[in-house]
Amino acid sequence: MLALPSCTDENPTPKPPTYLKAKLPTHSYHNESFEAPFESSISDLYTLKSPTDCDSTYCEQEIYLGRVLNGTINLFYKRLEHTDSLPSLINFSNKEVDFHKIKADQIYFDQIIDRENRVFGTLFELKGDVATNYQFYLTDSSKNFLRGEVILNCVPNYDSLRNVLAYIKEDLNVMLNTFSWKKN
Repeated sequence: MLALPSCTDENPTPKPPTYLKAKLPTHSYHNESFEAPFESSISDLYTLKSPTDCDSTYCEQEIYLGRVLNGTINLFYKRLEHTDSLPSLINFSNKEVDFHKIKADQIYFDQIIDRENRVFGTLFELKGDVATNYQFYLTDSSKNFLRGEVILNCVPNYDSLRNVLAYIKEDLNVMLNTFSWKKN
């Protein structure tokens, strides 16, 4: 007769889920002049799409983030008709961020202040399983207003997208810190 131990006193510990980490290329940038009156540096991975609904007062344009990141930065430019319209555009941008509060775990924001180039605004970072993890607006506070949002073409899962989002945030910071309005 042979007796073998079949159990131990240790309880199994469940392991947290793991996700594949995307291998992302080194950051590199080029200057881009947009159809609307501004220019900025964007990642070499990104492609500027043709604008839609574009005239001297309004313009929509997408920046395609490439196959690796599979998403877009949607840009909405509006020329300010009078200074009274600026608060309503800022409020609209804030409401667009608030719309995602229900899914966001946290919302952080960074103020953008470049007095020399007259670029003022806010970058919002929404943490959690939200449809858009980054939104921003920029203005010169007198003539121009730009709102943008990053949309990834996947089911929002913050844990699995963490390194992709960090990569995009670095690119956004370069884009926003090199942003300038064209003379018009």
